[in-house]
This record gives sequence, C-alpha cells and structure tokens, in this order.
Amino acid sequence: MGNDIEEIKAKLNIVDVLGEYIKLDKAGANWRALCPFHNEKSPSFMVSEEKQFWHCFGCQKSGDIFGFVMEMEGLEFREALKVLAEKAGVKLQNYSPQKEEEKNRALEILELAVKFYEVQLWKGEGKEKILNYLRERGLKDETIKEFRLGYAPKGWRNILEFLIKRGYKIEEINKTGLLVQKSGPSPVASTRHPLSKGEEEINPNYKLQITNYYDRFRDRIIFPIADFSGRVLGYSARVAPGGDESQAKYVNTPETESYHKSRVLYGLDKAKAEIKKQGSVLLVEGNMDVIASHQVGIKNVVAVSGTALTEDQINIIKRYTKNIQMFFDMDSAGENATKKSVKLCLANGLAVKIVSLLQGKDAADMAKENPKELEKNVVEALPAMEYFFQKTFKKFDKNNLEGKKKITEELLETVAILENEVEKNYWIKKIGEDLDISEKALTDELKKISLKDKSKLISNTLDNLKTQEPIAKKEMLLQELMGLMLVYPTIWKEASKRIREENFNFKNELFDLMLENGEKTNFDFASFINEIGDKIEINQKAQNIFSQKKYRLDLNNNVEEINLPDPMDEFENYFREIKKESKKEELDRISNDLKIAEKSGDKEAKIFLCQESGRITKELHELEEKK
Repeated sequence: MGNDIEEIKAKLNIVDVLGEYIKLDKAGANWRALCPFHNEKSPSFMVSEEKQFWHCFGCQKSGDIFGFVMEMEGLEFREALKVLAEKAGVKLQNYSPQKEEEKNRALEILELAVKFYEVQLWKGEGKEKILNYLRERGLKDETIKEFRLGYAPKGWRNILEFLIKRGYKIEEINKTGLLVQKSGPSPVASTRHPLSKGEEEINPNYKLQITNYYDRFRDRIIFPIADFSGRVLGYSARVAPGGDESQAKYVNTPETESYHKSRVLYGLDKAKAEIKKQGSVLLVEGNMDVIASHQVGIKNVVAVSGTALTEDQINIIKRYTKNIQMFFDMDSAGENATKKSVKLCLANGLAVKIVSLLQGKDAADMAKENPKELEKNVVEALPAMEYFFQKTFKKFDKNNLEGKKKITEELLETVAILENEVEKNYWIKKIGEDLDISEKALTDELKKISLKDKSKLISNTLDNLKTQEPIAKKEMLLQELMGLMLVYPTIWKEASKRIREENFNFKNELFDLMLENGEKTNFDFASFINEIGDKIEINQKAQNIFSQKKYRLDLNNNVEEINLPDPMDEFENYFREIKKESKKEELDRISNDLKIAEKSGDKEAKIFLCQESGRITKELHELEEKK
C-alpha cells in the first residue's frame, strides 16, 4: 500500500487537488485560503506546494491530500485512497480486506439495480405509461437518460430475483436498502419481468427460495441518488401515475452503510463544477426541480430531497461556495422550511438569497411553462433579510401595537444571526423607520435576544466543561515530545529506547503506535502515517501534532519551517520534565499507601514505603538540580 500512496502523491499536486474544493490564492511561496473546516473571516489555511502539505493556523487541522479529502468528503482513509487513485490513474495493488469488499459489493448491487430500472423504463412496462408521464412533465429523453431515471415494475420480487440470479446473496442485497424484511408469512409470488430472452441461461439451476424479503420499490419511478463523484448510494422512488395513491408519494432508501440522507444533496455530482464556476448554488426542494432546472440551463442546482436542510449538507455546500439561493415551495410548510434553513445558513457564515414565485409554483412547473421567467426570478432573488422584511410586513399590521411587536420579534431573531455589524445596524434602522420605533429600543431588544442566546451557549459550555477532565501537565509534555519525535527521526529513535528503559506508562494510543511502529517505518513520518492509515482519528492527530512542531507563520504570514537550534537539547528538557511528573505521581501513590498502612498498623509496609518515598524524593531533587 505504501508504494500506491507514494505513486498517487507523485502524480497529484496538492494545489490542484485542494483547488477543486476551495479558492486558493498565492501567498509568497505558498497558497492561502479561508479554512473550509471552520468559520473565519481572514484566511489562516495555508498550503505548501513544496512540502505537499496543508495546515490551518486557526483550527489546527493539517495533513496531506489524503487527510484533506477524508475531512472534506467524510471518507475513511481507504475510500479517500480510492478516490485519489482514480484521479491519479493509479491502479491499487495491495488492498482487498473484507470491509472494502462488502462496500464494493453494495455499490455494485446499487449500480446494477439502476441498470435494471432503466431497462424497465425504456424497454419494459414503463415504456408507455411512465415515459409518457415524464415527457408530459416537460423532460426530454436525453435529460431522462442523463439523470438515469428508471421504473420499478409491479410485483414483489423483481429486483430480488434479478440480483440473486447474478450471484448476490439476500443478506448483501438487503444491506443496500433495496429490500424490506417482513415477519410472518411470505408475500405473494412475484410477477416476473425478465430483462432479456437470454436471462434464463445466466444460471439455469437457479431457483428463488421462499423468503420474507421482498422489493422495497414497486410500481414507482426511480430517481438514483449519487455522491459527489457519481456513485449511486440510494434511491428516491415516486409513486407511478395511476398507482396506489394511498401509499407515500415518495419512498426513499433507508439509512444504510452507503446512504445517509443528511449528508447527501441530490444532483451534486452534476452541479459541483457549475457551482464553483458561478460562485453560488441554487437549493431546491425536490428531484424533479433539479432535473427540470438543469434541463433549461440552470446547472448549479441541488436538492435536499424532501428533508430539512442539515449542517452536514451546509458543510458540503461550503466546500464549493459561500453563496446560496433558496427556492422552496411557497406554501406554509415551504415558508417554515425556508426560515429554518436560512437561519442555519446564516449561522454557518453563508450569504443567502431567496427565490420567490407565485403561490403553488415550483421550479419544475416554471421550467416547463416559462423557463425564461424562472431564470429571471433566480437572477432577481432577494437577500434573505429583504425577503423576510417584505413578508413580515405583509403578514402583520404595523399600525397597531400587537402587530409592531410581532414584526419586531420575528425580524430581530434573524437580525441577531447576522455576522456583519454594518448589516445589523442597517436593518435595525430600517425596521425602526418603518415601525416608527427608536433604534435604541430595537437595539435593547436585540441585546436581550443575543444575551438569551449567549446565556444558553455559556450554559452548554459549562455543562461540557463539567464533564471534561483538565489536561495533566504530563500529557501536555508528552504531546510536545511526540511532535519532536515525528519531526526528527533521530529523536524518535532515541526516545523510543529511553522511554522503554524508564518503563513509563502513558495511556496514549498514538504514542503506543509510535513506539510500536517506529523501527518498522524507519522512524519516518510519512511512512508512519501510511502504516496507520486505517486509524482515522489517530492519523489526523499525528498530522496535527507534526504540523504544529514543523511549521509556523512568519511576519509576512507565509508558512515557514521551524528550525530548532538544538532539537536534542529540547528533547532532554521534555524528557526530564516527564520523568519529574512521573516521580511526583509515584510520590502521590506512596503517600496514599502510607495512609492505608498507618490505618492498618502495618509497620513493615510503613518502613518500606518511607524508604521508597525518600529514594524518589532524592531522585526528584537530582532532576531539579539538572535544570
């Protein structure tokens, strides 16, 4: 695996890889950006092209191209390895563990199911009714194919039977969310829908066993849901026209190992390049809204697919842009969803605009009836505060006291979230003028809202602190020592030998791995990171500790290496201090044991413990003298 990693790194430039996610600006010999992992107004995220390394001086995260892709995409190391190997054109040689094999099998099943549903749409039962319906909704055939829409035919076991015949086990298929497990009697026999005349020849001995598993999607239009790279993770399935309307209009894949609805945005794989190009994203409610908008040329569009917008989805959007336009239905549910989503976006540092259409219209309707009008409305989207200002003043009567209170209450809750003080002052003044209320009164109300939010934040922080133990001095010293070891191979080698001699007991997994793997990796940081690639949290911790000891900002805010005049002397200082802390811990234990011995009247134990206490005190004094 080490050779694979080095080959990938040799073929990919960190600036090119990171530049696909964030806007990098040249800063001397390095590159600078706003950190994608925390909210900041001034860029503290630095990329060293020479070192092929990134580090944020704000949140202290750091790493190489693998660490970055893992953080951005929420991937495990092996998944990031596959993504970057594909980008670099490197064929991975040395890896096929069971978990990866299972995931690959699941993705194969999901992809094969899409092909099955596509064939059923174009050549099977969906050829007439479903295709005509999609065309009536304004979709062109090439658009239907581009988004890979399909049809799940009637019957209980069409996809189950199809996949089992191709060698997949029921347990594997079930993990993808394609099946439902029913307790009790098995459902009725399936209605067969073969893909082709030669299907029976694939496995002539095949016979589907009686099972309590059956197809989740039956007589439904299938919308495949893909990740950022286009891999199918799950499906959204709409009831077919004339189908059983007593059932849910849409049925989605449940949470699986591959599919997490809170972390997916429908259409992102097709929209991401355009989002970066235009510097903004259009967020709509449904899959049809995405497809119809894309067809008429609005290609920076994604959907939340019927769920409430989540922080995970916002973090995905922030990888590509800080500007978002929202286009939700204008009914009461849509209004509430818009308000909650806007507040969440503002709180996460996004600039938000609202696209507003006539009641009852959505993006799909508008794209079909008047695409030019849709494009015009998107261009003329109102900033979120302006939109809420207009809506709220229409909703309540500003000429009576109750109306003034309601307007003030609703608008100030949103004003409080704004980060820019100039923007806050502008809206306070505007609200005051329109309601004939003094700015001081509005500012006082805003302070109450902010104070209430701040008190809640402080309360939550204090609760968290109560459950946290203070970091011991010994642990802080150990972290500094680990940084030296990771940066300087000679110190790593020396420290490994000396620490074993002292028989120190540290409850630190990273440190244990450093001692265990140091010699095997020739005390080399990059080789060590490759060796522990599977341990994501430990891997990231190692990279952070390395960066903090290796790099800093110079007076011109450029990244420079830290050159210690005598690293070995610094090691000796840390090592001595750790020994002192260990001796103090021994003295504390002896003190407690002495109290127990005195209570029990054990004279021999008292003599021994006093001797040990004297010995350790002497050693501690000698260490103090060496300063």
